[in-house]
Amino acid sequence: PMKTVAVLGGGIGGLAATYYLCKHPQVTKVIVLESTSRFGGWLWSSRRSDGAVFEHGPRGIRPVGPVGHNTLNMVEDLGLEGEILSVPNSHDASKNRYLYVGGQLCKMPSGISGIFQTVPPFSRPLLFNLATEILVKKGKEEDESIHSFVSRRLGKEVMRPFLTADHSDCSFIRLKSVF
Repeated sequence: PMKTVAVLGGGIGGLAATYYLCKHPQVTKVIVLESTSRFGGWLWSSRRSDGAVFEHGPRGIRPVGPVGHNTLNMVEDLGLEGEILSVPNSHDASKNRYLYVGGQLCKMPSGISGIFQTVPPFSRPLLFNLATEILVKKGKEEDESIHSFVSRRLGKEVMRPFLTADHSDCSFIRLKSVF
């Protein structure tokens, strides 16, 4: 019997599920239910008036292993190969990561030496957060939120830059749903 399937959420996971369901021979109709006015979930870009582009959420794919291979196959099936910008590990864009906090770009530490330096928006080297992390007791919740886990293990200051209007849902996303 042919089936109609509903997919909850138009984020990258929901869109990928929709893609594969559409290829299934017993599925005749797929309905995507999205609660916001746009698809993409946490994947989106914005452009400032000066031309700077900000990626909100993940900005790339890692084409390794079976999952990466499946992703590249889907990109090819959709005819999007020309949209992929390959960036080698040696490129500055691969080495440099930034957070946009308080109206300014803050370069994140890269490499092992970076954890010994104090970099904005943090008030001390991240080494202190990492060193004290091993002393933190296990959480009491069976399935803790990402916000709670990071705040408890690495400190509220490490979590604070991720609590923007665009990413406030991290207090609702549970660790078990991510790992």
